[in-house]
Amino acid sequence: MPDGKTRSVPSSPPTQRVISIVELLAAGPGPRTSAEIADGLGLNRSTAGTILAALAERGWVHRLPDLSYELGPALAALGRQSSGTGDRAWLERELERLGDRVDCGAALTTITLDHLEFLAVTRDRYTVGIESGARIPLLAPAGAAIIAHWGSARQQDWLHTRGPERRAEYREVLATLRATGFCAWRLESDSLPNARVLSEVADHLADQPASKELRGRVLAQLAAIGGSAYDRAAFDREGPLPVSYISAPVFDGGGHAVMELQIGPLRDEVTRVERRRYLAELSAAARRIGEGLESASSRRP
Repeated sequence: MPDGKTRSVPSSPPTQRVISIVELLAAGPGPRTSAEIADGLGLNRSTAGTILAALAERGWVHRLPDLSYELGPALAALGRQSSGTGDRAWLERELERLGDRVDCGAALTTITLDHLEFLAVTRDRYTVGIESGARIPLLAPAGAAIIAHWGSARQQDWLHTRGPERRAEYREVLATLRATGFCAWRLESDSLPNARVLSEVADHLADQPASKELRGRVLAQLAAIGGSAYDRAAFDREGPLPVSYISAPVFDGGGHAVMELQIGPLRDEVTRVERRRYLAELSAAARRIGEGLESASSRRP
């Protein structure tokens, strides 16, 4: 096991160098500069800098304002995945609480490599085909609240999971999430009928193991059922607006976006007062979950 002490990795192959850097950062006790990492591992400083830049682009490490490095959100998400995300019962309780307060469905998801996993889901008439533990291919705009806070290379990968016709819009979605902490999506005229059909199909396929791949594609389409995204000014204007979903990131104690919290009003007319209440409840729930993650982590042996 890594002990944080200076070590040497002579003639280490490229993969071993990457592993050694990640292990050194994981050993603590705090962030390290590129020079400290290179010297601690006996690596060429230029080589260490190149590896760190590549890791940062993918969210495996995070560069701080003082140019030191710590483990990044992608590794944090994988760590929670490998540990089963702790006791999920409390996550389900938080989601039920949120769903009751906003009177609509809610979902909590995380990203594991190229998939989106549903950690907790409330049951409503439009999400009967989605259950806790379901995994779907990561296709934009799903997971936007997490991706917005990851490296630019990871964001580009995410944008290219869809065709070029909506990439500019999804790029703006990422910018909106970074600037405001949320993103809201319009409800199109055909969204509700499509949601009902896709939910019923996914629910029907749930008991057919041979249809697992097809069900994953159906769920991916269901997760992207919303229309175009609102910008902040449009969402806060007077008068009722059609709203399908609103999402926000959940940050861990290190400030890494590790989950996406989403509610689905799926209503043709939502007043500004109601929209502001949705945002307040969503933000409060995201904070509680983030704080709960730290509490759960501190209780682990």
